[in-house]
Amino acid sequence: MTILLQGNWSLFIGRFHPLLVHLPIGMLIIAFVLEVMSKNRRLAVLGAAVLPVLVFGAVSAIAACVAGWLLSTAGGYEEAALNLHMWLGISVAVVSVLLCILRRYSLYRKAWLPASFVMIVLLSAAGHLGGNLTHGEDYLTAHLPFGGTSAADAAPVIPNLAEAKVYDQLVRPILEQKCYSCHNEAKLKGGLRLDGMDHIRKGGENGPVIKDSMPEASELYKRLVLPEADDKRMPPKGKPQLSPQQLEILYWWIETGASPDATVKQLHQTPRIQLVLDGMKPSGGSEEHPFMPKEEAKQASVKDMAALEKIGVKVMPVADENGFVMVSAVNAPGFGNKDAALLLPLKQQIVWLKLSNTQTGDSALQVISQLPELTRLYLENTPVTDAGLTQLANCKQLKYLNLVGTKVTDKGILNLQKNAGLKELFLYKTAVTPAGLAQLQKAMPKTAIDTGGYRMPALVTDTLVYRKKKT
Repeated sequence: MTILLQGNWSLFIGRFHPLLVHLPIGMLIIAFVLEVMSKNRRLAVLGAAVLPVLVFGAVSAIAACVAGWLLSTAGGYEEAALNLHMWLGISVAVVSVLLCILRRYSLYRKAWLPASFVMIVLLSAAGHLGGNLTHGEDYLTAHLPFGGTSAADAAPVIPNLAEAKVYDQLVRPILEQKCYSCHNEAKLKGGLRLDGMDHIRKGGENGPVIKDSMPEASELYKRLVLPEADDKRMPPKGKPQLSPQQLEILYWWIETGASPDATVKQLHQTPRIQLVLDGMKPSGGSEEHPFMPKEEAKQASVKDMAALEKIGVKVMPVADENGFVMVSAVNAPGFGNKDAALLLPLKQQIVWLKLSNTQTGDSALQVISQLPELTRLYLENTPVTDAGLTQLANCKQLKYLNLVGTKVTDKGILNLQKNAGLKELFLYKTAVTPAGLAQLQKAMPKTAIDTGGYRMPALVTDTLVYRKKKT
């Protein structure tokens, strides 16, 4: 017996508890229903099945109690909640055995209904507490259809993203949705709580889960990106996984020091996190956020996205459930004219396209001009010339265009007059002259044109003039 309860045997048998516990729940409720139905003369025959069902329910309740006790020895649960669940489960087993005795002998006629009612109450309470221990306290109420919305269903509204606190408004909602159910005050898997910065810093049984500025060395991030078949993968296989955007936010937060107080604008932003943050801005093509089409698109094909991912181009949704995507070649500097054809299968979904510092040239713009929903186009430091800009006349939705460091001239930018909806244009380090700029600005007065190269005027009060003293 001692050998049986040691090592992996105890945990192996204990893990049958979630399977076994459903048997007494079903059987005992069926026995109660059969007994009530048998009171009808036409259904009196059902009474003969009550005792066998009760016996099976009682035996399975005892087996579930044993397995549950063995599972509890592995730890990871809040002691008070666990003890209450355990004693309620034992009470269900005891009452079910009592019901078997009452049903077998004549006493059952007088005591059956009170005892069975107690059994149903105990069964419901034990099941509810067990669900809380396994899935979190809001497991049953999280998706109530009557007015309330859960953290998993409703993304927090952040009016001013730049001023948002990264931990409170970006990181903590992710942990609430994906991690709290197993790492909270009531359930401490691995001795780890994630429902507060103090607990996160403290870590679990194996020590701290965050190493400042090193996501790849932090268990909190490492376990999120393990293969699904890996036993250490978090969340475990079968539970809702983090989205690519959520992974990127956690990576960025840890990389920048895992601050509990820093705001978005205070932390250094890589091109990858900029894309994610852009996707969190309000959508809908309003005046406040004009870089999103008003209509929605169907979801992009996984196969079409995989073709771009294969060459290092990242494809991410810009907002939940509207179908539109952002495409970034920030990790694919070799992306060039021949690769542009891979964009066409996603032409109805691409709204933001970042091709900065790639080999994208004029012939690629012939393909890009076929993207009818494109609103943002980043072409900084690419071989694009005036000839390519003539192709963009077909991009009627284009609102943002970055041509910094390209070879475009006055001739090319004047072709942009056909893009009447253009709101932001960046021309720093191009061959555009002041005369060409003035002509374009006159033709497009509502377009904000940024030429960079800013110089602050010298103030008289801040300027010292040294004169050589006459002798």
